Amino acid sequence: MKLGHTLPVAIVGLLMSSGAFAMFRAASLVVVPAAASTAGLNGSNWRTDIEILNVDTVDIDVEVVILECCGINNTTWFDTIKNHLGGRTSDGFGHIDEKLKDIPPGRAVTITDIVGTSFGLSGVKGALLVFAYQAGTLQTTTPPGGNPKNIVVNSRTYTSGTNSSNATFTYGQQVDGLPWYDYIDPGLKSKGLDHVIFTGLREDAAYRTAFGLVNVSDRTTTLSVLLQLTGSDGTVLSTRTVALAPLAHYQVDQAIINFFGKTLADAVQGATLTITVTNYQSGAQNPAPALMAYVSRIDNVSNDPITMEQTFTQPLPWDCVFNGNCLGSTAGLSLDLSPTPEISPRLLPPTPRGQ
Repeated sequence: MKLGHTLPVAIVGLLMSSGAFAMFRAASLVVVPAAASTAGLNGSNWRTDIEILNVDTVDIDVEVVILECCGINNTTWFDTIKNHLGGRTSDGFGHIDEKLKDIPPGRAVTITDIVGTSFGLSGVKGALLVFAYQAGTLQTTTPPGGNPKNIVVNSRTYTSGTNSSNATFTYGQQVDGLPWYDYIDPGLKSKGLDHVIFTGLREDAAYRTAFGLVNVSDRTTTLSVLLQLTGSDGTVLSTRTVALAPLAHYQVDQAIINFFGKTLADAVQGATLTITVTNYQSGAQNPAPALMAYVSRIDNVSNDPITMEQTFTQPLPWDCVFNGNCLGSTAGLSLDLSPTPEISPRLLPPTPRGQ
C-alpha cells in the first residue's frame, strides 16, 4: 500500500491486483475502466450494467461521467455537467436517473445498459468515473463537489446470442470498479509503482486480446505510456509508446496484431504485457499524473471474455496495512502512516462551474 505520495496529502494505493486483494475497493471516486454500448468483433454486441453500493453511513448521491474512447482529450466533456448522469435535475445534469439520489447506507443501485440507455450513446466505448457524495451537497461545498462518501462499484460488460432453441443467452465479464488510489504513478518509479503487468495474453485462431488505458490524472496532464509485449520465453516481441491526452480513454481490440504488429500466424500465447508511465506533460501547478489499465481476453468462437486487472510487481506491505507499522521501510517502501483523504486530490465531481 503506498503512502506518503509527493502530493500535499498522503494517498493510499494498492500494490497488487485488486482482484487478488479485493477488500480495498471503497472510495468516493471509483473508475470502471471499460464500459460499452457497441458492436464488436465476430458478431459481438457489447453492453454494460453497473451496480453501485453505498458503504458509507449517510444517504448519498452519485454522479457518473463517461470518458469516451479513443485517445481524445475529454476535458471539455468532463467540465460540462449537461453531459453527465445524476439523480437531481436541480444539479444541472443532462441525464437523470432518480435512483442515483438519496441512496441509503447499505443500499445497492443497479443501472442496466448505462452507456446505451442512461447516456443515450450508441457505438461508444470508454471508462466510467463514478463520484459519490453526501445527498444534496454537490453545489453546497467550497469548492463545489459535495461531501465525499464511499461506494463500491461493480459492472458487467456482456454480449448476447441465441441457442439452437432460439433462446437468448449472454456471455460477459465482471469489470470491478477500481478506487481512485489504485493508479500507476510515474513519480514512484523507485518503489515499483510506475508500471503494472498482465500475464496470459493470447492471440491466435481461438482467442483475441484487447487492452485499455485510462488517464485519471488532473485535468491538464498528458501521459507518455510505454507498452512492452514479452513472449512466454522472455523474448521481447514488441515495444510501443502512446501519448495519452488529459482524461483520455484508449482501447485497442485484437491488440497483439493491430497494435503490436504481430500476425495471426505468430499464434502468440502466454505473453506478458508491461505498461509503464515513463513521462508526462502538464499545465497544472501541482501535476498529479495517474494511469489505470486493463486487459480482456476473448474467445473468438463464443465471444466469452475474461478481465485481467492491472497487477503491481511489489508485495503488499501487510505489516503496515494490518498492524499499522508503517514508519519503517516495510517491503522496502519507506512508508509512513498519514491520514487517508476521503476524496481524490485529482478530480472533483463536475458541477455547473465548468460550463
